[in-house]
Amino acid sequence: MNINEKCIEILEGCGQPRQVTEHCRAVAETSRALALALNARGYALDAELCWRGGLLHDIRRTERFHSIKGMLYLLEAGLQDEARIVGAHMGDFIDTDRVAEKEVVYIADKITKGTNRVSVAERYARSLEKFAGDEAGTKAAYERREQSMKLAGFMEGILGCELDKFDQ
Repeated sequence: MNINEKCIEILEGCGQPRQVTEHCRAVAETSRALALALNARGYALDAELCWRGGLLHDIRRTERFHSIKGMLYLLEAGLQDEARIVGAHMGDFIDTDRVAEKEVVYIADKITKGTNRVSVAERYARSLEKFAGDEAGTKAAYERREQSMKLAGFMEGILGCELDKFDQ
């Protein structure tokens, strides 16, 4: 079994609802497409690693601290590079002025709502509504949105188009 097949097996066996696994597949495809487009502009990203990271990013989505739990699971499975991406997909360890595999998967997740491509602002609209009246939650949601918008803007400058309009 090759590494991509192993990742598909992990996703299919992770016990997440269908809408979560479909979202993971959509993020995987967007991650690969973004990596290839960035490579065409001089970067040297591992597009297949981006695909695998996107595929596995929410394998523990229904659990509290899902990014950390997913990362630990993947470390135990011997998938260190994928684990690093999964552990960062909620915003920890993301550089907003750098392009690497973890940033590609992070932003692909932030422009994918369900299986649909959206803007970063649209993706965070629900979070901001959810935390209305909760000062700490609202502050955290704004900070995450701003981080995502900064990275999206950086990548849009490289690609010459808005990420939600990026053609795979």
